[in-house]
Amino acid sequence: MQATITYTQCPVCDSGDIHSFSQVKDFSVSGNIFAVWKCNSCSGMFTQYAPSQQVIGKYYENENYISHTENAKGLVNSLYLKARKITLRSKLSLIKKYTRKNTGKLLDYGAGTGAFAAFVKSMGWQSEGIEPSEAARNTALKNNKIVLLEPEKLSSLENRSYDVITLWHVLEHIHDLKSTFQNIISKLK
Repeated sequence: MQATITYTQCPVCDSGDIHSFSQVKDFSVSGNIFAVWKCNSCSGMFTQYAPSQQVIGKYYENENYISHTENAKGLVNSLYLKARKITLRSKLSLIKKYTRKNTGKLLDYGAGTGAFAAFVKSMGWQSEGIEPSEAARNTALKNNKIVLLEPEKLSSLENRSYDVITLWHVLEHIHDLKSTFQNIISKLK
């Protein structure tokens, strides 16, 4: 089983003109340090030596990964959940501004525990979500009363059926960025 993914080309534009840019530490779950590389062609940045799909789950299936647990214990978690309430409105305002729509059909890709999908639904939108973590999908149903689909279901969704598809804090988690984006784009009206 491959533990990490090594890119020889930019996962955004396929350019081979990539280089080491920075290192970042995962303070919330693993304590691991990750290499961030940058593409000279498109300026995209990505995690080099990223955990493979076979092992990435351990980073998300952790009680310290707040966006999948909704754990309000402790000051940081409590502040996160309070800030999220504010950002939900801000995100919807951005959508309304750029789409010029007050309602429509929305798909939230990488929906976590479904907070955003549930919020936009409460504001009159048709809302669906996709989330790879089974635990997060279960929490979405329990806490936010929203059913989230597995990523494999994206292909079976109707083409040109969504007004908006959101990906909040998701790009760094997608392993096959180009193919996933092509699939997502095909779902937009």
